[in-house]
Amino acid sequence: MHLIQVRIYTADGVTAELEKSKLDYLQASILATSTKRIGFPELLLRNMLDFSVDTDSLVEWVCSQLPTSGTLRKSMVDCFRSHSNVKPPTIVEKIPYDYEFQYLLTI
Repeated sequence: MHLIQVRIYTADGVTAELEKSKLDYLQASILATSTKRIGFPELLLRNMLDFSVDTDSLVEWVCSQLPTSGTLRKSMVDCFRSHSNVKPPTIVEKIPYDYEFQYLLTI
């Protein structure tokens, strides 16, 4: 049995609701591993050019979206500090796309 979560957005406050959804998605889908690697979902990497020009700037964008006091942001910063002489593309790993996840949009 699968749990299905549905979010309904309203015209009032849609910007705040979408910002919260973006933050929820980033926090739920990005992983900082104990081996000092960062896992980004394939969906985010495939659409990277919507947010950034390369993996370096994508990592910066994601960090800027996360709360400064959050554990995910702190874990990401720790990963990069431990690999201070390494470029982000070598630390970032792709998490395969979960085809059970879907966006439903009405037109």
